[in-house]
Amino acid sequence: MNQSQRFGLRRARGVLALLAVVLGAVVLWASPASAHASLVEATPAPGSVLTDSPAAIELQFTESVETNSGAIRVYNTDANRVDNAGVSVTGNTVRMALPSLPDGSYITTWRVISGDSHPIRGAFTFQVGESVDQSATSRKVLNLADRLLASRGGGTTVGAVYGVTRALIFIGLALLIGGVAFVVLIDRAARTSQRIHRIVGLGFFLTVLGAVVGLWVYGPYSAGLSGGGSFSLLNETLGTRFGQVGVARLALLAAAGVLTYWLFARPAVPRVWYWLAGAVGIALAATPGVAGHASTGEWVPIALVTDTLHVSAMALWIGGLVALAAVTLTAFVRTTVPDPPLVLNRFSKMAMTCVGVLIVTGAFQTWRQVGSLDQLRSTDYGRILVVKLLLFVVMLVIAAFARETVFRLTWREPDEPDADEPGATEPDAAEPDPIEIDSAKEVRNLRRSVGVEIIFALMVLVTTAVLVNAVPARTEAAGSAQGAVGVTLKNSEVAVDITAAPGVSGRNDIHVNTFTPAGSPRDVLEIKVTFSFPSRRISAIDVPLRRLGPGHYYSPGFDVPLAGAWRVEATPQLSEFEEPTLAGQIKFG
Repeated sequence: MNQSQRFGLRRARGVLALLAVVLGAVVLWASPASAHASLVEATPAPGSVLTDSPAAIELQFTESVETNSGAIRVYNTDANRVDNAGVSVTGNTVRMALPSLPDGSYITTWRVISGDSHPIRGAFTFQVGESVDQSATSRKVLNLADRLLASRGGGTTVGAVYGVTRALIFIGLALLIGGVAFVVLIDRAARTSQRIHRIVGLGFFLTVLGAVVGLWVYGPYSAGLSGGGSFSLLNETLGTRFGQVGVARLALLAAAGVLTYWLFARPAVPRVWYWLAGAVGIALAATPGVAGHASTGEWVPIALVTDTLHVSAMALWIGGLVALAAVTLTAFVRTTVPDPPLVLNRFSKMAMTCVGVLIVTGAFQTWRQVGSLDQLRSTDYGRILVVKLLLFVVMLVIAAFARETVFRLTWREPDEPDADEPGATEPDAAEPDPIEIDSAKEVRNLRRSVGVEIIFALMVLVTTAVLVNAVPARTEAAGSAQGAVGVTLKNSEVAVDITAAPGVSGRNDIHVNTFTPAGSPRDVLEIKVTFSFPSRRISAIDVPLRRLGPGHYYSPGFDVPLAGAWRVEATPQLSEFEEPTLAGQIKFG
């Protein structure tokens, strides 16, 4: 092993050691949550009928959550708030005390912040007293609940601005990390290029802009407000995981600015610079995962490491592409240098390594967040991921053609041995002369293909920004059931509205309301309701109903043993001789 190889081995060991130390610190600091939060229990239970006013609303989640002002709101059927607005958090439980509520139906909406910095929301209804004008599970009350929940979705403009900040951060990190890495790893001569200075400076500016604006708009975004930010909301944001990661990102950017100036302003940098720059770069690449999907769910330590490697490989490849096109290839198009430098070959090898890292880490993230091929089609997260994968494949195809060009530009004929050297042979007269390559033309073609590759890379980054804002497919599929599911069965004489809450396998409160076909309440002499699951050989199960009022029947705690589409039959007795049987389907999560 020669001295150069020993130096390369020592440098590789040093890089791996630095990577291990920084990623270890990230994993320890992140304090991972158990999963993307979802509601597991609500008190009062969705759709429940209470004899007395509840003392409080309590929501229990799968993990600890963060709240802001107005996390829980309670409305009456006139859409007026009846709560005290004071919310407390203990562990995984969010609680809000209630004043004494008169008999009637009430709607609870909630909006909290999950461990991956995403706001989650929901709504459910409950009823105080048995004899009320509108039952808690009547279509009118449930429709009002949907409208009130939709009003807490936040403004479109705020959501769009927040999404843009995520895109700015990804693009900025690519230019900043990739640009500096290009100078350090690929082409030291580019250190004096004004183009590389502008690329790195633009990356720094975009990342700072995305971080600052993101902190400002996260308050109204997480609270579901349509207006702009405020200092009170900013203060709330700084107490959240997203806010803490945002502040840490700005501190790292300040350090990156100093280190970058040090690199460009001095003719040489000491060895400690490389260690500091490597640590800051890896830590910056880790920030999206610490405040995102990688910090929640299963396999969190591995997820944080793979996410950091994924972002790092993305930055080295895409940022390096921009530097290659703007600095190296442009210089050769504008000059008469006969052959491209070896930087093309160096970058090609680095890009291949980055692609391998992206494929491996991306496959792990896909398995962890999606779970099944069906969820690629049936969830928003899956569909967005498919778009990203298609764009990535196009990038790989373009990169393959570019690599062929690089091979032609950097390939050299092996030196022929002297005639008196061992193994020397006479040249083969039949062998054709090597094909002459127009280097300038090849470089221009390479520059164009790299430009197209950069355009697709930009689309990949924008798609990634949309993807990190989406609910993971596993979570979306697991939480697809609403606070209540139901079906309306009707014929020419009667309509039967059957609602089950919370609409998942296990115990459910069943509400049955009867109406005229026009939608007016209609009382019946009696009604029978059964559930069956023929494909699982589960025969009809009678639902024990008690009458709460005219046309309103109730069965608390009815057990639905399996998730899936259940057949439901209702037989209302309209008169002594008239008992039609109506059938439909209710899908339980």
